Amino acid sequence: MHPVVNLGLLFTELPWRRRFAAAADAGFDRVEFPWPPLPPDEVAGLVRAAGVQVALVNMDAGDLAAGERGYSNDPRLSPRWRDQLRRAVDLARDIGCPLVNVLAGRRLPDVDEWDQRRCLTDNLRWAADLAAAAGLTLVVEPINDRDIPGYLLPRVPDVIALLDQVGRPAVKLQLDAYHVAAMGDDVAKTVAAAAGALGHVQIADFPGRHEPGSGALDVEALLAALDVAGYDGGLALEYEPTGPSAASLRAVAARHPRLGPVR
Repeated sequence: MHPVVNLGLLFTELPWRRRFAAAADAGFDRVEFPWPPLPPDEVAGLVRAAGVQVALVNMDAGDLAAGERGYSNDPRLSPRWRDQLRRAVDLARDIGCPLVNVLAGRRLPDVDEWDQRRCLTDNLRWAADLAAAAGLTLVVEPINDRDIPGYLLPRVPDVIALLDQVGRPAVKLQLDAYHVAAMGDDVAKTVAAAAGALGHVQIADFPGRHEPGSGALDVEALLAALDVAGYDGGLALEYEPTGPSAASLRAVAARHPRLGPVR
């Protein structure tokens, strides 16, 4: 497993343009981020200048500040969604990033849920073929419906059932330990049950979504479960630090060395 720094939640005390180098200065060689508020060509330049690898990038998920969490389930927005997916694939290919995260979206009150799920499935089949042709993999993330009421896929089994319907090897599960715990599910057992579907893993403690080791999450049990599952991908630190990001990352590494710098 490889530690990854999420630049959407860490180093937010810095402007976006400085976060890539800040992660590298903290000793990490892999980062991930939501769709950035910068032109893709500038992002590519910042990645190369910092000398980091990008483990995952989120495609555009709408207005996150307004509560949107994707729109792949909205039949009215499929043309826009597919255009944005192409942009994400282009960026990922340009920066050597193997994974693109796709958010399903919140339930739409004015669209039949069956139509939403069919739209999501159709979009993912189309996107999977495009991603596979570019040598990439898509991941789909369950997000707890306590923090995000009405999210279409709040639990890991919801996503696994979707992957079975999509039927494309280029679509896998992104498992976030915080969202699993927020739904009241045992994180280590969930990892074991989802072992064959894992494409990417993120970690934050629960409750609070702060540093791993600061709350109720059994970090070592999670790491052991991932080992047993044979998972060897990215393990992303996607948490809200309680202090300056670099100091917070050092504190996490002191508790759990496998989550620490590699340089």
